Amino acid sequence: MSGKNRRDGGAKSGGGWAAVAAELRSAIGEGKHAPGSRLSSERALSERFGVSRVTMRRAIAELEKEGLLRVARGSGAYVRADMPVRFQLGDKVRFSKDLTAADADLTRKVVSARDVPANADVAARLNLQPGETVLEMCVVAYADALPVSVVMRSCPAERFRGLAEKFVAMSSFTAALKDYGVTDYWRRSTDITARMPTEAEARLLQQSRLVPVLAYAGEDIDAEGTVISCQIGCFASERVFVTV
Repeated sequence: MSGKNRRDGGAKSGGGWAAVAAELRSAIGEGKHAPGSRLSSERALSERFGVSRVTMRRAIAELEKEGLLRVARGSGAYVRADMPVRFQLGDKVRFSKDLTAADADLTRKVVSARDVPANADVAARLNLQPGETVLEMCVVAYADALPVSVVMRSCPAERFRGLAEKFVAMSSFTAALKDYGVTDYWRRSTDITARMPTEAEARLLQQSRLVPVLAYAGEDIDAEGTVISCQIGCFASERVFVTV
């Protein structure tokens, strides 16, 4: 028997990809791999089970088909979370109160922040002229290590200079906005639709571009009725329930 065939049979697996899949399936069922957690690399798993990477890839594909794993290209295989996260949509949208998930730590991360000329859509939402400078922040929300939403949050740059840094320091837009005289704010409107994700959205959400997302767009106003921000983003449809 060749070395390759010995590896494909696997001293530990004893039966090729099906045995490897069975062992991983059992480990997931026993909670050895937490929902949302990332498995070791394909190479590391191949060495652990004593099989070739082709065999390992076939086992992972089987568990993905069964719905136990999700595979993000360039990122790895993740145990599917059995949350799901729930988002309560109302006239006051607050991350800490409106996004909930049982037994999950909810966090946000500013992926990028920059001043850019407002396109026609953003300008109209912010009551600005196209081309006026806005602060554009790309923010990803996570339930534990699993991304559940990505949004481009845009604000008039002149009024909200330094907002991204204040949010990072305070971990709250509500708290950060108080430094700009915004003691309270409301969601003026929110539009929701289903569509396929962009390449960037799929990468940030660690999902396939073939899986739809729940896209949304809305504007926030302060106590005087002035639009302070607009948000254009999406939820991972398999991980979030939206309640109106």
